[in-house]
Amino acid sequence: SPVTLSQDDFIVTASTVNVTSVGKHTLPITVRLKDNRDIDIISFSPESVELYFDYNVTESYPIEVQVSAPNDTIAADGFTAGEPICSSTEVTVSGAASEIQTIAKVLAKVSPDEPLTQTAKYENVSLSIVNSNGGIIRSTYVKVEDSTSAVTVTIPIYKTTQFTPTVRFKNTPAYFTENPINYICAPSGPIKAAVTTELLDSTESLSIGTIDFADIKVGNNLFTFRAEEIPNIRVLDDVQEFRVLFTMNGFQTRSFKVSGSEIVFNSVPEGVQASIDEDAEYTVTVIGLAEEIESLTKQQITASVDVTGLSAQDDPYSLPVAFTIDGTTGCWVSGRVSADVTVS
Repeated sequence: SPVTLSQDDFIVTASTVNVTSVGKHTLPITVRLKDNRDIDIISFSPESVELYFDYNVTESYPIEVQVSAPNDTIAADGFTAGEPICSSTEVTVSGAASEIQTIAKVLAKVSPDEPLTQTAKYENVSLSIVNSNGGIIRSTYVKVEDSTSAVTVTIPIYKTTQFTPTVRFKNTPAYFTENPINYICAPSGPIKAAVTTELLDSTESLSIGTIDFADIKVGNNLFTFRAEEIPNIRVLDDVQEFRVLFTMNGFQTRSFKVSGSEIVFNSVPEGVQASIDEDAEYTVTVIGLAEEIESLTKQQITASVDVTGLSAQDDPYSLPVAFTIDGTTGCWVSGRVSADVTVS
């Protein structure tokens, strides 16, 4: 009786035994039946196949954000666009070496429908692999790492406004609540700037930075803030830095010695122990109102170290020591102290 065969009955093999280098190779083809039927294969075509062999290569590329907006206008009138932010800065691409070598850059492309008036976020943005001619590489032999095959792109939008620069203070003694520091900021304003839309309600007095009382000393104080480093504000006037000046008169300084055995630990993780060399000694400099400094005792100073989230390790951690001063309103610790803390 006649035998009916289909393509599923055959096994076709191209041998790579003689492939020893990159490039085009002609491979001989063999054909056989899957089972042992008494059938002879008389001929088949083609008897060979030409294939290109290449090395598999993995390379990393920075991700560039490309924004295409109508009439090249990203932000609406009265607003300005900041530098786009991508959720990943780098992507790993793997594939045939000959294909990888043609990659010029990897783009995350976003296209706003209309000029923006507030910060916009674009999720699941696919990455485009681009060659030196600007064309998109769509080869099946090039693959983007799965974890960064799609990214999130944020376009910050700022409102153009004017503001009077101010500074904030932290770790401020209670005395200064009713007696705020009378500082001078240069330039003093008004300053033309672009402000994030989230801060539009507070544009009359925006902070250019924060001054920690630990950095304040007796006498003249000068603090400098780079305009380009101010968060959420883009200074549009020709200002590179702001200088904040003030004088601390009527205050005195005293120094105390604190030993390692006198430092307490906060938030010690369960199952671990924290310790400091008991013989270690630390100098604490206190600045305060003259009448408070004169009567201040070491017993009023508490030193502590926060060890939240730390795990045991052989080498000690260098951790900041925090100080609180009881029974005063106008005293603070000047400077910073670190201690070597062993966690076991």
